[in-house]
Amino acid sequence: MVRLFEGDKVRLVVLEDEHIDDIMAGWNDPNLRRFLGGAIPVSRSQEVEWIKSQHQQMKNRTGYVFVIEKTVDDSFIGTVGVSFIDWVSRTAGVGIAIHKSENWGKGYGTEAMQLLIDFCWTQLNLRRLQLTVHAYNERAQKSYEKLGFKRFGLAHKKFYVDGQYHDTHYMELFRNPEDMSD
Repeated sequence: MVRLFEGDKVRLVVLEDEHIDDIMAGWNDPNLRRFLGGAIPVSRSQEVEWIKSQHQQMKNRTGYVFVIEKTVDDSFIGTVGVSFIDWVSRTAGVGIAIHKSENWGKGYGTEAMQLLIDFCWTQLNLRRLQLTVHAYNERAQKSYEKLGFKRFGLAHKKFYVDGQYHDTHYMELFRNPEDMSD
């Protein structure tokens, strides 16, 4: 297993086929799904194909997904990634999924995102990152704001979950804050 980036609480490692059981253990949990894409479950074969597609994106240099592990015991926490890389504009999207609710609110996600941001700035030479977060996910919004992300747009009633439509915030982070004023 290739260990790339390590913080105090978490490290990022390369996504491998061996992570499928850990991914499946939490991926179809309704508590997690409501933040990612609704309650529709995903099969094991779909997740195997997703891992293959992530390996292809890494090969093509269009995206990178990493597994998040706790530094104290190497246990799986979730995934974090950069995607939709535009090498001309040096921009990309980022996202994270902390799979089990027992790991929420402990700073793991914030530190994992910081490690990903550092990777984007120092290894990929990107200059702008973007993400979306649903309005009801206040915990994630606070984490992103702590990392320096700023809201730049709102999609009204964009996301349908639990029988209701919800707003989605668009947030961005610039490597050099002065680039925001251009």
